[in-house]
Amino acid sequence: MELINNLTEELIGYCRKIAVDIVGFSDATKFDNFSKKHRPNSFLSNSKTVIVIGFHLYDISLDAWNRDENKGTSYHFADLILLNQCHRIKNFLTKKGFKLKIITYEPGLFLKDAAALAGIGPIGKNNLLITKTYGSQVRLRSLVTNAELSYGTPIHESEYCRNCNLCVESCPAGALEGGKYNKDLCHNYCLANLKYISEKTVIWCNKCIESCPVGKKTN
Repeated sequence: MELINNLTEELIGYCRKIAVDIVGFSDATKFDNFSKKHRPNSFLSNSKTVIVIGFHLYDISLDAWNRDENKGTSYHFADLILLNQCHRIKNFLTKKGFKLKIITYEPGLFLKDAAALAGIGPIGKNNLLITKTYGSQVRLRSLVTNAELSYGTPIHESEYCRNCNLCVESCPAGALEGGKYNKDLCHNYCLANLKYISEKTVIWCNKCIESCPVGKKTN
């Protein structure tokens, strides 16, 4: 156990060094409720830990998508930062003799669920992860590894949402009504109401994120 705790602390310290805003660790055996293609062992056999990292979108411009139809390329700036951090974490643990796999989005792991299992925060009424420090203004990435780390305590219920309905009321698409997220309503509204910051760069609707009071400064 001491070796596990030491490695965990060392990795957390390294994550701070490379400016990772959020990091947590979930037990790779806790994903059995998901389909096989969304389980850690589908990406790395004998995986023990899912490492979840998050990036704080302290400025909405960081959530911009750029697409060049002529080149057929698409970039999300925050995700490129997260991907770079994932590669650095992979190199850090690989040098210590461990195996790691950076998870792609498709088929991928369910990142919000992985973060909740890691104890980073709950999934709120806005269908997003809610973190104590940054609210839902975060983007996530994950890696799986055969390194055993100190797991966080899974969070299955949002204490923040018990007496709050702000995100439901603020959603212009009505996609959060009835206590269930309607992906089609959300997606269609976002596509019809993209905010262009340049000819090829857009920002999607984030009313549900902006309305969440968690993590907002009060002074």
